[in-house]
Amino acid sequence: MMAALWGLPALIVLYVLVSLVFWRRGKETLPYDRQPVLNSPTEQAFYGAVSRAVESSAMIACKVRIADVLRVRFRKRHARDQRWWRYFRLISSKHVDLVLCEPRGGRILVAIELDDRSHGRADRKRRDRFVDRAFASAGIPLVRFPARGRYNVHEIRAQLAPHLTPPQEGSVVCQNSKSPTA
Repeated sequence: MMAALWGLPALIVLYVLVSLVFWRRGKETLPYDRQPVLNSPTEQAFYGAVSRAVESSAMIACKVRIADVLRVRFRKRHARDQRWWRYFRLISSKHVDLVLCEPRGGRILVAIELDDRSHGRADRKRRDRFVDRAFASAGIPLVRFPARGRYNVHEIRAQLAPHLTPPQEGSVVCQNSKSPTA
């Protein structure tokens, strides 16, 4: 009987302590600062050229996580489904520079990579080969452009034009893939 009497105050004290810990965590300042800009000057110049090339025929998204464009083909059966996680992890932290979508409906038309000098390194070449294969397996065109000081809008338009035509049935649509099970 005495143990039960002491148990209730102990639970109340424990509850108060745990509540204080979580309350303090919610109040702490997190160590983040704003990035000064989203795109480098080279990326911004390229974005401007692509924007002029596609005009209003496509919506342009910058620095898109590949896992928001591609999804693992088979469904995750449970939280510990190693096969699903293995393939998801390969795309979850990689990005493409631009994704062009239909202005209405957001259907994905083409992904674009801007290849600077770093793409000549062995590790980047491996990454690029994987990304090329991943997009090909999903049936989404991936067009690569070399980074330059200036961009020719007509050349960009010519390379992108085949991908800006109305999509055929079964094309991929932009989806909200915030959930890993999506």
